[in-house]
Amino acid sequence: MIKIMDLHELWIYTVLILVIVAHYFYKKPFMVKDRFQQCKHWAILSLLNFVLVSLLGVLLRYKIAFSFPQVNYKYLLNAHSHFAFSGWVSMAIFTAFVYMISEPGSPIKRTYRYQFNLGQMANFGMLISFLLQGYAAVSIGFSTLSILFSYWFAWQYGKDLTQSKLPRVVKYCARAALFFYVISSAGPFLLGYILSTKTYDNNLFHNAIYLFLHFQYNGWFTFGVLAVFFHVLHARKILFAEKKGVLAFSILFAACIPAYCLSILWTNPPVWVFLLSASAGFAQWIGVFIFIQLIYGIRKSLSKVAAGHVKTFWLLSLLAFFIKIVLQALSAIPVLGRYAFGIRPVIIGYLHLVVLGFISFFLVGYFLSEKLFRPVTGVSRAGSIIFIAGVLANEIFLLLQGIFALVGNGWSTSGIYLFIAAITIFTGLLLLLIHQFCHRRISNDLLTLV
Repeated sequence: MIKIMDLHELWIYTVLILVIVAHYFYKKPFMVKDRFQQCKHWAILSLLNFVLVSLLGVLLRYKIAFSFPQVNYKYLLNAHSHFAFSGWVSMAIFTAFVYMISEPGSPIKRTYRYQFNLGQMANFGMLISFLLQGYAAVSIGFSTLSILFSYWFAWQYGKDLTQSKLPRVVKYCARAALFFYVISSAGPFLLGYILSTKTYDNNLFHNAIYLFLHFQYNGWFTFGVLAVFFHVLHARKILFAEKKGVLAFSILFAACIPAYCLSILWTNPPVWVFLLSASAGFAQWIGVFIFIQLIYGIRKSLSKVAAGHVKTFWLLSLLAFFIKIVLQALSAIPVLGRYAFGIRPVIIGYLHLVVLGFISFFLVGYFLSEKLFRPVTGVSRAGSIIFIAGVLANEIFLLLQGIFALVGNGWSTSGIYLFIAAITIFTGLLLLLIHQFCHRRISNDLLTLV
């Protein structure tokens, strides 16, 4: 049972938990590890965070389908969303970025080890404080710390990127990802201002949320994935049309900022905003078309790198990316836009399509391709299939729920089906995590990760 505590009690429990987390992180704070060992450790920690995110998702679906009065729904939702963004996706992209810029066989820079550890502590601070009090002093404090760490990382990585020998398109995509990472932080700061001054305006409040979501989803997440993907091609010596890659990047980058207008169409803005939104959506279509052309041209070489489950994860990721761009552009049409913004299952389905279908499928495939996750065999094969099935089922059920809402007929059992989908996702991820410890000494693993 989760009890909503007074602020001084909350501080006691939060500090206690953070002491435990700090002990785990700094037990061997600067043990020398090479690039592969360190990033493998971080990748598994990111997967552990992903499992926790999915567990929170199970609790959310259980509360909606049944009854769980001991848990505050808004608090649980805030913890789920913040930890999904910062604990899973951002930590996983951080790991991939550090991996691709570090020299093989060399230890990771101490600065990046500081950043990962401090970032993790801020993430767990957010997780605990949001669960206990929602948006309040402590949770906002940890959120602010997380943002400050992201600024530090963006500055440090930008410096190292300038001195690196990475290909031009990788540098462009990485810089764009970091740029939008910083821009997205304007959303939480605006929300903090609104809540602290109590100057609540419905349009401003929701547009601040959409500002954060847009530049996280379409900026930091998307360009982060593109940077990592192009680096895979470079590292595996797969020849590709780099000029075409730069062109696709340029179009998608130029369209990203005006594409924010797609998120505010629900406020019935002036006609020029609709026109700008439609133009940005069309430009994104062109950018994705060029990107798919590039991939098609190297499909045979890429198939050798992305074999087995990696290929499955990446194909599903590419499909989700394509659907995401199509849906974004179609939302510029007023009739479809009202459907997209007016029906909650559609919004939730889109958000999960991006985080689970596009981003998570790619990152899991990437860690498998780089052997930062153990090869897919036995338990892991079952976990991968169950995870994919859960994500697909979740999207299908949300789509059906949206269709029922559109035609005016309720789907009374939808919560149960979505709860089953959430359990399926959690089970698949848990099996993937368990597989990381197969054929290793369990006691050492527990000492390392717990």
